[in-house]
Amino acid sequence: MADPARIANNNEDAPIDESERTIPFVMHEILNLVDGSVKKRAKAYGLTLEGVRVLFRLLPRDSASVKDLARLTGAEISTLSRLLDRMGDKGLIRRQRDSEDARSVQVSLTPKGRKLALQNRPIYYKDYERVLLAGMSARDSLQFRDALLRMLRNLRDHDLTELDPPQRAAAGR
Repeated sequence: MADPARIANNNEDAPIDESERTIPFVMHEILNLVDGSVKKRAKAYGLTLEGVRVLFRLLPRDSASVKDLARLTGAEISTLSRLLDRMGDKGLIRRQRDSEDARSVQVSLTPKGRKLALQNRPIYYKDYERVLLAGMSARDSLQFRDALLRMLRNLRDHDLTELDPPQRAAAGR
């Protein structure tokens, strides 16, 4: 049977570095492959990967603040602002000042943006998940999702600065 790490690297003859088998590295490789595929699909609509993330984060909401979208998409606010300008020019989103907080800008999908997101939602949500979970039982899939959610909670609850190598060195670890 072929080694999964070699398959992930698309090179059956490549030597395997054990560090490549760590969970963060494997998750990074998975994300890179999915993101690369999404980027190709997004380009056909004149969008970037980040633009796709904005569409899908807005889809279940009436609106979201720019600050919340930055958190939800992982984009810097300055980068997100330029992206929202381009998406607004394409007629996919609209922005307006929050009626209760004039400093906050609310972003919502236009009918055109909602239609595009709905049209591509099965691809983005289900097709990649189907490929990722191929060969797993329904029970294994649920357990895997639960384990991923637990990892996410662990990261959010942990002080990650203690893992920073410069701080370790300064502390004499």
